[in-house]
Amino acid sequence: MDNDDSLEPVDDNSSSPTAPSPRPDAPEVPEAREAPDAPVVPHVPMGQAMPETHRLPTLLPTAQALAAGGTGAHVSTLGQGLSFIGSARINGSLTVSGEVQGDIELQGSGSGHVTITQTGTVVGDIRARNISVLGQTVGTLDAAGGRVSLHDTASVSGRIRYTHLQVNGADLNAQLERVRPEGDVAKSGHS
Repeated sequence: MDNDDSLEPVDDNSSSPTAPSPRPDAPEVPEAREAPDAPVVPHVPMGQAMPETHRLPTLLPTAQALAAGGTGAHVSTLGQGLSFIGSARINGSLTVSGEVQGDIELQGSGSGHVTITQTGTVVGDIRARNISVLGQTVGTLDAAGGRVSLHDTASVSGRIRYTHLQVNGADLNAQLERVRPEGDVAKSGHS
């Protein structure tokens, strides 16, 4: 049999090839070890299918708006990094993670919800039954007959019209106007 230089010698006691001996001029390479604080990275074997991408996470207020609106509720989203200049009238609910310069009005059954996320900014008036602010607004928040929720990351300037108001440590510089529910005037006997 001819001697082939590409074959490694085989140990008689095992069927696996022996490791090649290091060359004298090759630098020493330390063994790869995981650091004790290294994050756990899941192992995905090659050739496996990619995870489903049609299921995207949604914000909790959007999910509440869907539940309140029942089937057929429309949810619009202005994503982070997007800008919109102009006035918008929307059926259903709206989540703003980008920037809006203009007025927003929700139309329809009145159960819609506007959510301004932590990355969202609205410079203009917002008119909706329910408004939640985690980002920044400058203008009038008009939720007469509904609820305004201001979270600890919110910065709100302007005017707020509300029936129910919840403030959780927001930066608030606004004129507040409580609007009684429609039935309260008839119950009190005043006209």
